[in-house]
Amino acid sequence: MKFHASVPAKAMPKVALSASVGLAAYWGYLFFNQTRHVFSPAVRKHVVEHADHPNITPVELPVAPGVVLEGWVVQPAGRDVQPTPGPCAIYFGGRSEDVRWLCEEASGFGQLPLVFFNYRGYGRSGGVPNEQVMVSDAKAIHAWVKTQPWCDPSRLSLIGRSLGTGVAMQLASSVPVHKLALFTPYDNLVSVARRKVPLAPVSLLLRSKFNSAAHAVQVRCATLILLAEKDTVVPHSSSLGLMKHFPVKPLVATVKGSDHVSVPHDRDAQALVGQFLTA
Repeated sequence: MKFHASVPAKAMPKVALSASVGLAAYWGYLFFNQTRHVFSPAVRKHVVEHADHPNITPVELPVAPGVVLEGWVVQPAGRDVQPTPGPCAIYFGGRSEDVRWLCEEASGFGQLPLVFFNYRGYGRSGGVPNEQVMVSDAKAIHAWVKTQPWCDPSRLSLIGRSLGTGVAMQLASSVPVHKLALFTPYDNLVSVARRKVPLAPVSLLLRSKFNSAAHAVQVRCATLILLAEKDTVVPHSSSLGLMKHFPVKPLVATVKGSDHVSVPHDRDAQALVGQFLTA
């Protein structure tokens, strides 16, 4: 004899109500905590001794009343103290990335001077991150770099990683850029988030959508896309979907043996980016 458990008909409305209340609570949690989940600001994960390093210059850049970003400029080893204008690049980091790690690894990019700032709320940078202020700050950083004596504005390029590819894309669509290099980019953040939280109306809840596909149509510079061989965060389909929207077809390289976290640290990938941006 078999017994089948069932929900009494009278209890069905209560079960449905409980499920609805649970989903509403879950969606509310996602909405009000999205800054932490989308950005997950890194707070001083790396300690770099640069006080006596001749090639590393710490920078503090005011971007809004009471908001100062911490950043660094790393010149290639052997570069003159007062170098002449030449190619350089601004790096925009990922979701929970303290970009000061580049102080130790910038040499992997060859003879390319690198500029990188922590987003608002990351490291010692003040403020709270969101899409609007991150793009606004990127424009302020770009404007500052253009005025530096070691920068040739006509050869100023951008590097973006993961979340930072959305920042780099919007900057490249609004200001002249020499070249663009993107580590594990996505078509839009909504599609990536929807895979992580399929039971939530992500397009309605998400305030920072980073719709890179919509901005790609305005990006006309040469672009290099680097994919991690094993990426469980940004699917290759999302990166390849972004490619369809560029007026100029990007170059694509898959970094063997890499994953979403390790790919920007790969020395061959760094060298490839350095060569591409200085060619």
